[in-house]
Amino acid sequence: MYWPERDTLLVFLIALSLRLVSVVVTTFTSLNTYADTDADKFARYGSQIADTILGGSLPAIDPLYIYDVWGAMLSPFWMLPGPSRVYARIGMAVVSAAAVYNVYVIVRSLYSRYAGFISVLPMIFYPSFLFTHTVVLREAMILFGLTAAARLLLAPSPKLGAYTKYSLVTLLLGVSSILRRENFVLYVLILVIGVILEEKPWERYKRLTQIASGAIMVTAPLAVLTLGNRVLDQLVFIRQVRSHGRTAYLTSVLPNTIPEAVVFSWIGALYFLYTPFPWMVASIADLIIMVEGLSNIIYTIAAVTGARILSRKTLSGTAALVAGVTVGTIVYGLGTVNVGTAVRHRPMVLWVIFLFGGVGIAEHIRMRVNFEQLPVDIR
Repeated sequence: MYWPERDTLLVFLIALSLRLVSVVVTTFTSLNTYADTDADKFARYGSQIADTILGGSLPAIDPLYIYDVWGAMLSPFWMLPGPSRVYARIGMAVVSAAAVYNVYVIVRSLYSRYAGFISVLPMIFYPSFLFTHTVVLREAMILFGLTAAARLLLAPSPKLGAYTKYSLVTLLLGVSSILRRENFVLYVLILVIGVILEEKPWERYKRLTQIASGAIMVTAPLAVLTLGNRVLDQLVFIRQVRSHGRTAYLTSVLPNTIPEAVVFSWIGALYFLYTPFPWMVASIADLIIMVEGLSNIIYTIAAVTGARILSRKTLSGTAALVAGVTVGTIVYGLGTVNVGTAVRHRPMVLWVIFLFGGVGIAEHIRMRVNFEQLPVDIR
């Protein structure tokens, strides 16, 4: 039987403990605003589907309706006696802690335990993570799926066969795609980049690579214009729908054309990752999240160094993750127009920034500290 090493188990237990405390505190208070609205609706659907199954009938599930889909995944919690919603929240806490564990294992395997601890510190302690990942929203499950797939590809167990590994990766990314269909193309892009850089087809299939490169050069502009305009129309529609509430920002900005979207993309990305900025703070909660944003900036700067270091160990994995973060941040930056939505969605890309940033910060410290003089080996 496999038992996790003590440091990896410790990371999981710390993350889980804080999340369970968050469940207890926010169950009896109204501190967690993410426990309402969508969470209430998901809980209601989960309860209805569970009642239908317990009644001996099969529920009618619309695979394109997220409340049906996530409600069905939550329904087993409502088949248990007792406070079902609390059980579901504890389940999300476990899944979220497992995501922290996955990131730590990746960094520990590729660089060091010390860098691993630095990488997961924000995931463990950020109030935004504790609040959004201890309610019955789907974000915790999506984050677990992404980090688990990355762990299987970047730091797999030697006991795991190739068929089992790739089957699990397909399952995890499939579940994440079902829960957020709009991310499916992004996952495919990441995998394609990783496979191409890992297999290096230009070395073995030169002629085929030349033909494929030529075809891409010809079709890419047309694809960008056709699909790009459709995606942009959808993002503009989402901006209009979300442009309300106390924490809304840049509500009048509607990049209706591709050139306008390109110009605005970096601004949208900054707001998506780092808001609220100081001039947007209007409450204690805003101030707390602002501190998170400042920390995100530090990790982003350090991520440049971290990505360069890890590229020497896994060029394909590093390039795929960098491409995924870049494209994902730009797309979500274009479609996000309030801080509450940004806080809920940005963990899907922040975990990669923390991964690289932890390595970058650890390398910066390593250059100034002689680890051999420390009483404990943390490398």
